[in-house]
Amino acid sequence: MLRKPKIDIISVLEENEAFIDGHFELPCGLHVQSYVDTAAVTQYPNLAAKIGAALGDLFDVRVDAVFAPTPENSILAQEVARFKNARALFATDAGGSMQLKGSMKINPGENVLIVDNVTMTCRKVREAVSLIQMMKANAVGAAVIVDRSSTGAVGNIPLRSLLSYPLDTYEPEVCPMCKAGTKLIKKGAK
Repeated sequence: MLRKPKIDIISVLEENEAFIDGHFELPCGLHVQSYVDTAAVTQYPNLAAKIGAALGDLFDVRVDAVFAPTPENSILAQEVARFKNARALFATDAGGSMQLKGSMKINPGENVLIVDNVTMTCRKVREAVSLIQMMKANAVGAAVIVDRSSTGAVGNIPLRSLLSYPLDTYEPEVCPMCKAGTKLIKKGAK
């Protein structure tokens, strides 16, 4: 049974000025008019712990490892793992492909929960699922702070979020902000 998150994530993000308006290019190449800077919140250990507990509470399953697809989400993995009494793992980019950092490993048969700060295209989550499955482990779900895609699932695994915040995205060649000459700011990790 899913429980309601024990955190008012919208208030937390607003209080820490995480919602930013402007003209942004995301790592996937799309342009958006608003950006959610979750680092404005996760930089504070007390808030990161509350967010980690809320993300962990989205999945009522046994978890052996919590996996962050990027180093920037290692804080989230650590806090969710603390809540789930599991290991925290994160990936790095190895020449365009995702790989586990250093001596970290996922064992066959383990249940792995993926955590991400914001998802829009679910690309990082799909890559994480592939890596987990390649190691013959079970991807039990993906927990994200903000789901800007509103997909609800990635392949056959559930995607659950603390906030669903869909938005309009634009290819650069049809972006109204580009046409208006609004300064472009590149955001996020590749």
